[in-house]
Amino acid sequence: MSEKSKFSFKCLEQKCDTKACHIRPRINVTMGDIARWTSQNYLSQIIPGITLSMPSNENEPLALTTLRKPLESDPKQTACIFYHEESNGCTIRYSRPISCRAFPLEYNGEKYFLSDKNCPGVGEGEVNKDALKEVRDLAEQEYREKIETLAALPGVYSIFMGMMIRQSAEGMKDLSEDDKKHIEDIMSKPSEDDKQDE
Repeated sequence: MSEKSKFSFKCLEQKCDTKACHIRPRINVTMGDIARWTSQNYLSQIIPGITLSMPSNENEPLALTTLRKPLESDPKQTACIFYHEESNGCTIRYSRPISCRAFPLEYNGEKYFLSDKNCPGVGEGEVNKDALKEVRDLAEQEYREKIETLAALPGVYSIFMGMMIRQSAEGMKDLSEDDKKHIEDIMSKPSEDDKQDE
């Protein structure tokens, strides 16, 4: 989006008929979101809806995202776990992730662009200097937080995995030989996925 192009946006909230922000394939969460939810004493309510998305290929990074759920009106399509279909709204509207607050404007470090040109709120509302600055600031903040999160997640993941491995090893020390053998037998049995691959 060039400096000369005019951007206006007004979220239609419950009147939105496309659910564009709720059904987009991935809703990222940043470490900044986690910090904000912690300071708001809201983290315990939101954390059950957040997951660590493992890479599906070597070019994809670890990511924090919201969980998905099938839509009641169309079970083949999924939406963000925080989408409330009956009211056509977000259950965490006032504490939603920065990626939702900046939507549909994004920033890639050099320029601003629309992540979803079909969002019905695009072109709505007034174009004024303050509104434009506010949405651009949000897009830039989301970009910075996304970069910081991508850099920090592998280290955070390694710390927690190391802690879990140590706890598991400590727990194994206290097991009787019979219990250890029983666990080894369970672990050596092929899983259902392994059986299907054969």
